[in-house]
Amino acid sequence: MRNILAGAGFDVAEADAGRAALELAGCRTPDTVLLDMRMPGLGGEEVLRRLQRLDPGLPIIVVTAHGSISGAVSAIREGAFEYITKPFRNEHLVDAVRRALARRTVARAAPAAGVRAALAAIMGQGPSIQNLAAQIEAVVSTDYSVVIRGETGVGKEVVARSLHQHGRRAERPLVVVDCGAIVETLTDSEFFGHEKGAYTGAGARRRGWFEAAANGGTIFLDEIGNLAPTGQKALLRTLDDRMIRRVGGAELINLDVRVIAATNDDLKERARGGAFREDLFFRLAEYVITVPPLRSRPEDIDFLTRRFLTQAREALGRPPVDVAPAALDLLCAYHWPGNVRELRNVMRRAALTVSDVITPRHLEDSLGGGVAPAIAARKAPAASTSLRHRVQDQVRVIERDAVIAALEQAGGNKAKAARLLGIDYKTYRTKLKLLGEWQGEPANGGR
Repeated sequence: MRNILAGAGFDVAEADAGRAALELAGCRTPDTVLLDMRMPGLGGEEVLRRLQRLDPGLPIIVVTAHGSISGAVSAIREGAFEYITKPFRNEHLVDAVRRALARRTVARAAPAAGVRAALAAIMGQGPSIQNLAAQIEAVVSTDYSVVIRGETGVGKEVVARSLHQHGRRAERPLVVVDCGAIVETLTDSEFFGHEKGAYTGAGARRRGWFEAAANGGTIFLDEIGNLAPTGQKALLRTLDDRMIRRVGGAELINLDVRVIAATNDDLKERARGGAFREDLFFRLAEYVITVPPLRSRPEDIDFLTRRFLTQAREALGRPPVDVAPAALDLLCAYHWPGNVRELRNVMRRAALTVSDVITPRHLEDSLGGGVAPAIAARKAPAASTSLRHRVQDQVRVIERDAVIAALEQAGGNKAKAARLLGIDYKTYRTKLKLLGEWQGEPANGGR
């Protein structure tokens, strides 16, 4: 069979038993599999089921001398692409493999086309986004674990949702986990669930995040770098074993789940320094996607500005407004420390107050404070300004950035943002008020 297929131009890899075949499939990601039914160790039916869990779209051709109608029906029900009984004609075998590969090619092409169009509709069509789409297309049809890197607010969750929605698991749940919000002592309960009475306060059985995604879903671990060491250890064990047990329970639950993680840190560098488990990093980072910051793709700012502005005006039930060229120039000159999320917030504020055309005057408060180098250069302090006042101005700028970035990282949770900065909640609220960034919000807004 190897010689027949190699002679027909196929690249062939062999395994002499079921377990070896599963290991090979996990490393090589085959386009199709020829599988015998009676083998030492794991039988063909079990190998078929495990291959389908590993790669649900993989076309598997069952080849056996022990053919029967019931065997054929069983194999097809388990997901086999075709059933061939030995002895067979060589051309029949080659034709079956070609048809299996054709199905694989079509299945991969469809989600890839959808990724590019969907991403362009959300993030823009510039060269950086085209490159991002290519990164997603390369891995969207696989079950590889993916790490998504990028600054806060660039759209890492958009990428994660694209990977899920355009992949094989789109019909199953996408479970989003904020790793920074996990209480360390409750990590096992949050990840794996618990049985009634497992600990004080466990009044009923609860499914954990992994169990919610267990049957073919995707789990998205947002800001994985914030996961405590105990959580990292539990996660590594889960990814290795591919099974879990609820806290206080005895039942083992098998996992068929894809793992996607996002981080604004350099996890590889943190792993080298001992701040993140190196073995967990390599387990997660089978493929790495980097999302570019907004300041590196000014060609998309016009599109995003109008998109966010239109959304905001429609939500308010108000007619559209235009953006003056000078305002767009100002937006393109700004360096966007909060990335796309910050641009969206700026447009939402503008949509609330503008009635006809957005001009630079409408953006001064949102983009002020000397954060953007280009803007700061236009507003350089007068020569008479004392060194002390200049230093104070710069400190206020840095403090403003830190306060806002912490709030964005905490998802709007002011108490969590205060903890991230190492200050108490009351002090954090006071700084927000003094900075004036959140004017117009209720004094007790947020969490």
